[in-house]
Amino acid sequence: MVTALSIVTKKYEETQKLGEELGCRLSPGSILALTGELGSGKTTLVQGIGKGLGIQSLIKSPSFVIIHEYSGSVPLYHFDLYRIAHPEEIISLGYQDYFYQKKGIVVIEWAEKMEDLLPAEYLKIELEIVDLFKRRIALRAYGSFYRRVIEKMKKGGYFVASGYRYLGKKRDFVPGNQRKSPG
Repeated sequence: MVTALSIVTKKYEETQKLGEELGCRLSPGSILALTGELGSGKTTLVQGIGKGLGIQSLIKSPSFVIIHEYSGSVPLYHFDLYRIAHPEEIISLGYQDYFYQKKGIVVIEWAEKMEDLLPAEYLKIELEIVDLFKRRIALRAYGSFYRRVIEKMKKGGYFVASGYRYLGKKRDFVPGNQRKSPG
């Protein structure tokens, strides 16, 4: 069973706030697979996730370096596979080291390029351009940890019928806590 949540954000800041709220709910070992066309808000969402993890440095699209590492309360490993042409290139990057060490959060832009290499449990995030400012963002949980993340977001009062509403930051993850990590 796949648990899903669909949100429409009306401006850049709302997409970033959604990412921040999501970042507050992740644990080391979390893997997020982002898909969506160019300009759909993938990097904006990752910037918000970084804020939720307490990352102070500016998060940019790492298109030329493929993987960028950021330090925060939990490390963020930001993959951008836009320039990858063949799955063999992904394998040569040593992605397994990031996936299976479970020391940080892995976020993959253009994740459809490595769909066959993703683990059984991950959070798929599909971003779609609705108009110049609006984005439809669908979160699909593959695995019990990610189902709990989505259920907490649904219960948290962050989403109302008229669209997205951010009520403030509440961090679920505290390093060293007893909460079960993904996988």
